[in-house]
Amino acid sequence: MKLYADAISLIAREVWKEHFVPIIGDDQVEYMLTKFQSASQIYKDIKENGYIYFVANNKENDELIGYSAVVPQDDYLLFSKVYVHKNYRGLGILRSFLNEAIALCRYEYSFGKIRLAVNKSNNNAVTIYKHMGFATIDSVDTDIGDGFIVANYIMELILPPAEQNNARRKG
Repeated sequence: MKLYADAISLIAREVWKEHFVPIIGDDQVEYMLTKFQSASQIYKDIKENGYIYFVANNKENDELIGYSAVVPQDDYLLFSKVYVHKNYRGLGILRSFLNEAIALCRYEYSFGKIRLAVNKSNNNAVTIYKHMGFATIDSVDTDIGDGFIVANYIMELILPPAEQNNARRKG
């Protein structure tokens, strides 16, 4: 499990440095990597905080190319982390992660909705989430410490009812 957390933290560093420095700056990225995306925090999130991680690997060399994490809340599943290496964006990895989250949401937790937080300045991600059916339900500014504020939209996906078993419909 520790090696798993180490591998995720390495891809986190690469993705965050490439994608988020232009949005929130290097100092805040470094702070957030240390506080929220370090191997020790990822390991703690899995072992103690109920997070479930999904990973995507390059099929040719088994290199980790993206990850996502979900955690159940009171009545919804929080799609907490979604990060894909720039060379692999647009290939359906996000959709795959979302499908995994939907399956957990419906069949493991019996929730009818998924929520996420996305940086207000991450325009591309906001557009993609809207295209996937998420709607903005709130706007929050959160003090994460050391003088840093995260300005997020809270977005929600209401799941349609699960399809009935085909055999039951035919009978």
